[in-house]
Amino acid sequence: MILIMIYNFFGETKGKTSTALGTVMRALGGEKRVRIIFFMKHWTTGETEFLKKLNNVSFDVEFFQSGDKDFIWVDGVNGETLKEAQDELEWGKIVEADISDTEQAKRGMYKAWEYLEEKPFLLVLDELNYAVSFGLIEIEKAKELLRAAKLQGTHVVITGKALHPELAEMSDLITEMKKHKHPFDEGIHAIKGLDY
Repeated sequence: MILIMIYNFFGETKGKTSTALGTVMRALGGEKRVRIIFFMKHWTTGETEFLKKLNNVSFDVEFFQSGDKDFIWVDGVNGETLKEAQDELEWGKIVEADISDTEQAKRGMYKAWEYLEEKPFLLVLDELNYAVSFGLIEIEKAKELLRAAKLQGTHVVITGKALHPELAEMSDLITEMKKHKHPFDEGIHAIKGLDY
């Protein structure tokens, strides 16, 4: 019997998406089909540029980004640091989720279901934890997708800061990223090639 796994990388600091993408590299190295949804991330990053190039070199990988410039609430961001972040990454914050955020999350879920029809080996749901915790995606809808993935034999990686108890219950592996020290605390912002 083949075990189908749901991995969940969550926590307050850097490393969740990077860890998920390390899993993507392993799957692609094993010549597996991989599909990725980036919830709440619309901007161009080093990883999205790399993934575009990979798909042109015979790897079976596709990704979809859902999100807009009015990203989501980010703790500890003030007017000055927000402006710098918007200039560099083109993301911002809102105090509460609005209809645009909800619509973007729905687009991401719709695409996830489309990708599932392709029967990938691995489906990455980057920032799904965030989207659920902010109420952009109903927990029952997320659980339905995860159940369907397991039934058809697709492994899933989930990322995002918060971890919903029901997603925790469904996960086979949970790794928490815990901050001990971070450059942001010293006023050092994201570095292209390292952080995005």
